[in-house]
Amino acid sequence: MRLELPRLGRPFWLNWSATTASSLGDGVRGVAFPLIAASITRNPSAVAVVSMAGFLPWPLFGLVGGAVVDRTDRRRLMWRTDVLRAVLVGGFAALVASGSVAIAMLATVSFLLGVAEIFFDNAASAIVPMLVDDSRIEQANSWIFSSQTAMSTLLGAPIGGALYALGRAVPLAVDALSFGLSAVLVAAIAGSFHPRTAEDAPTTIRADIAEGLRWLFTHRLLRLLALLLAVLNASFAAAEAVLVLYALEVLHVSTVGYGLLLTVLALGALAGTVLAPRLLRWLGIRSMLSGVGLVQGVLLVGIGLTSSRIVTVVALLVFGVTSMAWNVVTVSLRQRIVPTRMLGRVTSSYRVIGLGAMPIGALLGGVLAKAYGLHAPYLLAGCALLLATGSCLPFLREPEPVPATE
Repeated sequence: MRLELPRLGRPFWLNWSATTASSLGDGVRGVAFPLIAASITRNPSAVAVVSMAGFLPWPLFGLVGGAVVDRTDRRRLMWRTDVLRAVLVGGFAALVASGSVAIAMLATVSFLLGVAEIFFDNAASAIVPMLVDDSRIEQANSWIFSSQTAMSTLLGAPIGGALYALGRAVPLAVDALSFGLSAVLVAAIAGSFHPRTAEDAPTTIRADIAEGLRWLFTHRLLRLLALLLAVLNASFAAAEAVLVLYALEVLHVSTVGYGLLLTVLALGALAGTVLAPRLLRWLGIRSMLSGVGLVQGVLLVGIGLTSSRIVTVVALLVFGVTSMAWNVVTVSLRQRIVPTRMLGRVTSSYRVIGLGAMPIGALLGGVLAKAYGLHAPYLLAGCALLLATGSCLPFLREPEPVPATE
């Protein structure tokens, strides 16, 4: 029986192929960076700085990035950003191969990649409604998220661990090649993807940013989801920042075993892309999204209370399911609600709030682990998440309906 792909159009599938290629490289690098950091130092605070540096660009440049996405051709911005990322990671791979690498250098590269990610990710999200019909947005996002998950963690994590065993620079070289391939595929998409027309009045960056912020904060549901996402992401960042040390020193697994733990997280996330539409139909927005916060809070507390490999594996699996279900539903909701010409700005405003808490969470995770042990970040993050989600429940009681697309 032949597998038939959904009829989403050649431009979408080129974009999807580019995402798939770069996601594999991201997964390989995602394993390599923490392992390189752990090979330099076992200080939890120093290791957490690398993770924090990758999150820090969002609160600093996220709003500007969204305004740029709404002022330029989104396809062109994507492939040019990928070219820059290929050069950056390729050059860093050469430095790592020479042995000239320190935590500060690793954190700097992580920061620069985070800056580039702002422009690429905002453009990649904003271009989806320009590539597919409105009725197929959830289907398109499900394919995008599933490929990102499968490549970045399901395949990328174990491959990254294996490549790291061959040499610290090898996974970085593979990541650079993936960015190059992604740039070629995005550049092959025909057409113009500029959100503005010649009739639109000229505006300033500051005015565009203010308009996007106003739009977000006047929409009750999206505003609340952005605030809840901030707590979700801060909790995850605190846990992720020290996960490599938790795996190596508490669970006593090898570097390959650390990659396999990330693979378990990816398996759950892959299942989440499939289950998201069904969960939304069964539970509704309020129960589904509040349930994500409550379940993830319990999972983090569970990891913090034990040193069990089985508990950790189960927790990571369910964490992956709930995280990806949240992503598919909330991204699709935002793409449908927000006018196309403003999608970059509103998305960036939303993500600045949601991702801006991640550097704080990552730094706090490292500080807590150093002061109180590697279980402490999980316990505190889990309790904070349970408290925040419980506080949001009354306000999610009557979610706003999704209006028809303009």
